Amino acid sequence: MMEIGTFSILALSNNPPLLGIAVASGSIGVGSRVPHAKPGIGGVVTQAYTSITYGVEGLKLLESSFSPAEALNSLLVRDPEREMRQVAIMDFAGRKAVFTGLMVPKFHGEIIAKDYVVIGNLLRNERVLKCVAENFKNLRGNMARRMLEALRAGSICGGDSRGERSAALIVVDKEHVRVNLRVDYSKNPIQELLNRL
Repeated sequence: MMEIGTFSILALSNNPPLLGIAVASGSIGVGSRVPHAKPGIGGVVTQAYTSITYGVEGLKLLESSFSPAEALNSLLVRDPEREMRQVAIMDFAGRKAVFTGLMVPKFHGEIIAKDYVVIGNLLRNERVLKCVAENFKNLRGNMARRMLEALRAGSICGGDSRGERSAALIVVDKEHVRVNLRVDYSKNPIQELLNRL
């Protein structure tokens, strides 16, 4: 069990139809564990005491016509350590499901809106998620850049209580992976991702 302390946004754009995940963490290699997305299917963010199973199996369940809520419930029922998990699932229809277990490190929280979900744990303060959500809501233009700018706002508001050392961005459309970037072992991973766009 790894990956304590992470904040992320899972978002949907209708025109064009895009689904994206942006995540930053004080842990190393967040991109290899937390964000999972499949073109035309949806996305899963699995963090806190991360179980990759939620990402891999969650996408399979969505592909098998489970709703996000049904997929999440199916995964939670099988997991004896579910109270240590923080998970968000969204499909291309905009349906979403979120779970934060009782043993997830504080500050933790979740913000659920019409076209995005923001979740985080082991944060420096409770403003972090609000800063991510408000900036994403108020920004316009390229979705990938909006998501990273929103993450940067969360970092400025406090971010991971240990500081961020890795970050990742995935954007998919109905048929293809449009963006798949990650930065590890960095003093400013969010800015490095922004520089790559």
